[in-house]
Amino acid sequence: MKNDISGIKRVIMGYGKMPDEDGDFMLEVEFSLKNVELKFLQNLFNIRPDDADPANRDLIYGYQINPEQAKALQPFVIDGVIDLEKYDFMLECYQEG
Repeated sequence: MKNDISGIKRVIMGYGKMPDEDGDFMLEVEFSLKNVELKFLQNLFNIRPDDADPANRDLIYGYQINPEQAKALQPFVIDGVIDLEKYDFMLECYQEG
C-alpha cells in the first residue's frame, strides 16, 4: 500500500451474520485490496494521522465497514463485492510472509 507500513497486507474480511453453535461469527470471504493510500484509509475511518496509538494510526486493528465506507472501498477490491446484506465486513490486516 502506498505510504503504508511495510510488511502488512490489507484485506476485506466478510463474516457470516449468524453465529455458529459456539457463538462465533465465521469468516466466509476474504478480498485483497489494490494499492490504497494510508491517508485515504485514515480519512475514511476517521483516524487522525497523529493518533497516539500507532496501531490505530496505521489501521492495524480491525475496522467494521459501514455502507459509505463499502462504497468508497469497492473500487479497490480485487475479485469481490462488499455486500453488506450478505456479510458483516471488516478492514483487517496481517503480516506478509
